[in-house]
Amino acid sequence: MHESVEQRVATGLAAVRGQIAFFHEHFGRAESEWKHDGTRVTHADHAISRALCDEILNAFPGDEFFSEETEAGTRAVPMRARFAWIVDPIDGTNNYALGIPVCAISLALLEDGVPVYGFVYDCGLRTLFHGGPGRGLFADDAPIARAVSDSRHEKVVAVHTPISATHHALVTRLISGYKLRAYGSGALHLTYVSLGRLDAALDLTVRVWDIAAAYAFCAVTGVGVCFLDAEVFPMREFDVHMKPVRYLAGPSEILDRLEAAVRETGAGAGNG
Repeated sequence: MHESVEQRVATGLAAVRGQIAFFHEHFGRAESEWKHDGTRVTHADHAISRALCDEILNAFPGDEFFSEETEAGTRAVPMRARFAWIVDPIDGTNNYALGIPVCAISLALLEDGVPVYGFVYDCGLRTLFHGGPGRGLFADDAPIARAVSDSRHEKVVAVHTPISATHHALVTRLISGYKLRAYGSGALHLTYVSLGRLDAALDLTVRVWDIAAAYAFCAVTGVGVCFLDAEVFPMREFDVHMKPVRYLAGPSEILDRLEAAVRETGAGAGNG
């Protein structure tokens, strides 16, 4: 891995670790507000976003930093720097505010618009997962590999709700062959698929900041990610109002079956 990436990885790790105590201090206690799109936000979201931005840009002032908590009136911003960072300071804010420990800090480092390293702090496991192609995957400081899938008949697929009527036929089809689970954190959905803790993900309403970090994990463990619309990476601009990302993820044998179900139910490209 190039030295400049190594330096940024060290800074990203220190920055996320520096927010963990604050994250837990306000877990289940943070007062909620509601954003322009009707989603929940807390003062902890804003505070963690600002702190990560300040620490990273102080170290690398030529980098770009983008956050889910960008002000609602901000227009799309072209991504011009070689290195950019994208954060969802609390992914799963509903869970976080309600004291449900399925939530995470999600930070991604992009080089030329493609995630090359991810950092996901898992609240429930109290573990910082991090890694990227060419470096490996870690749980805190310990190297880890993707768990080998067992031979259980029913596979577990993570989904994100609500699900529009456009996709009801697809979901109905999947219910008969898979156990569907909606945990409320897009970052953890894809992280757990990359780790082999879930078999696959079918997420139809997430945003790029939810999955950018875990996308780098998938590149390490060989999990395929199939976008149902245009390819998301490399990113050329950041827009807080960007459309939801629709994707499938899993090892090839499951991904092939999910892609077939998408085609057969007419839920593919152009139906977002």
